Amino acid sequence: MGNFVKAKSTEAFLVRSAPSKAIYTEDPIEQYYRMLRPGETPDPEKLTVAAESCALRSIVPIIDNSFKVECILDPGCQIIAMSEEVCHELALPYDPSITLNMQSANGTINQSLGLARNVPFHIAGITVYMQVHVLRNPAYDVLFGQPFDVLTESVVRNYRNEDQTITLHDPNTGKAVTIPTVTRGPPCILSKQCNQQKKKDFRR
Repeated sequence: MGNFVKAKSTEAFLVRSAPSKAIYTEDPIEQYYRMLRPGETPDPEKLTVAAESCALRSIVPIIDNSFKVECILDPGCQIIAMSEEVCHELALPYDPSITLNMQSANGTINQSLGLARNVPFHIAGITVYMQVHVLRNPAYDVLFGQPFDVLTESVVRNYRNEDQTITLHDPNTGKAVTIPTVTRGPPCILSKQCNQQKKKDFRR
């Protein structure tokens, strides 16, 4: 966790490349896969991460220069995750050979579908490139776990009136920005009653 690398467009393991010299954080699950010796079977325990906690706040970046999507903030999670529905709406490619197990509080295990590499998230003038695990039917659209906080060196400030702000630092330009978080909403892309509003929000 927290290993930073500069983008190399010639690296064969990237499905899509970040811009030249862009800094991004690697995914810890993919790092584990790379450390396996030829023919070695992955240890299921090392591929299991906790599902989202009771995260209540979110931000709304533009993903892949396409849509605004609510992303809940959960520093207790080890990964960045996205629902299959959002992934398909954005037409993002992902690598099905990199999977993990998401374990919920009641012990239920759900396997991820794959890893989308170097997905750009645009947040108030800052662009970060994240490695995103694609999940089927999670309780959110996108989840920002610890890799997001490490990459952006995020600082959260809470206020007595229950407002909250988050300060983010662009690892590529050094720019910093403070934005308010919003109360977490339902995963609209999974809810028929808010699909139309979601599409309007996406395309603004």
